[in-house]
Amino acid sequence: MKIGKKSEARAKRLVEFLMERIAAEEERFSLWDRALSILESLRFNRKVRAFSLTRSIPLPEKTEFFQRVFQNNGISLPEEASGVFLSVLILEDLWDALPYCRSQLQKRFFDETGQVEVSIESAQALPEGEKKKAEQLLSEKLGNLKVRANWTINPELIAGLVIQAGTHVWDGSLKGRLNQMQGELLDRA
Repeated sequence: MKIGKKSEARAKRLVEFLMERIAAEEERFSLWDRALSILESLRFNRKVRAFSLTRSIPLPEKTEFFQRVFQNNGISLPEEASGVFLSVLILEDLWDALPYCRSQLQKRFFDETGQVEVSIESAQALPEGEKKKAEQLLSEKLGNLKVRANWTINPELIAGLVIQAGTHVWDGSLKGRLNQMQGELLDRA
C-alpha cells in the first residue's frame, strides 16, 4: 500500500524518533520491532481503527489501551516513548504508514549495526550447530555482516537450502537442481 508524501514525511520523523531511543541496542530494537508488528497486524481491525479515531475518547485512554496491548504480548516499552509514539500514530492517523515505518526502522537499524536480514528455507529442521555454521558461511560471503536469519521448513525442497537476502536468491535445493536439469533437457530436445 502506498502512502502519501505527507504521511511519509511524518513516518520518517517517527522512525527518527525511534532510532534515537534504540541507538544500536539489539534488545530495544527487537522490542520496538515486535510492537510495530503488533500494531501493523491491528491496522485493518475496524474496531481498533474506530477506537483510535473516535474523538470522544481521550488520547491518554487510547494510548493506555495500546500500551496494555503491548504488555499483554510481553512487550515492555518505556512509557514516555511509547506514549509519544502512540500519540503521533493516533493523532496523525498513520496506521497505513506502519509497514513503511517498520521497514524503514529495520533498514536503518541494520545499516547502522552492520546486519543483513536473510530468509533461509530448508527441507527439514536443522540442528542449531548446522544453522550457525550456515549463518557464519553466509556472513563471510556477505562481507562479514551479521546475519539475522529467519529459518523456515519447506519439505517440497526435498534437500538443501534456498537463501534469500534482499533481491538475491541462492537455490541450493534438490528441487531447484532438478528443475534446472529439466529445463536443460527440454532446451536440448
